[in-house]
Amino acid sequence: QFNWFQQWYPVAALDALDPTRPHAFTLLGQDLVLWRDGSGRWRAFKDACPHRLAPLSEGRIEKDGTLLCAYHAWRFDGSGACTAMPFCSPDDPGRRNPRSCAVSYPALERGGLLWVWAQGGPGAEEAAA
Repeated sequence: QFNWFQQWYPVAALDALDPTRPHAFTLLGQDLVLWRDGSGRWRAFKDACPHRLAPLSEGRIEKDGTLLCAYHAWRFDGSGACTAMPFCSPDDPGRRNPRSCAVSYPALERGGLLWVWAQGGPGAEEAAA
């Protein structure tokens, strides 16, 4: 049976994306944020910070290549892991809690386009392979 969410979709021409800022995008009714991390790889996340659901697309990309939420300054790496929470030590267990992670969607660059797999979260990378 065909599943619309288990497919790759071209979402943007790469030359139309500004790599220095996050971009809001809607795919099959899902609000996503597209951004380029510190390794130069384009990423797609659910456009909602796991802390208070603020739009991550309203944040910014930090010099270290993490995505910063504008609401409470939580920071996420390309995998969606929370790398910093204000007023928390680097070894705070809250940062390692899966509920502190941004929901990541597989993304890849092909033919001058950014493609996103329309299903995110745990297991999405394996499903998209």
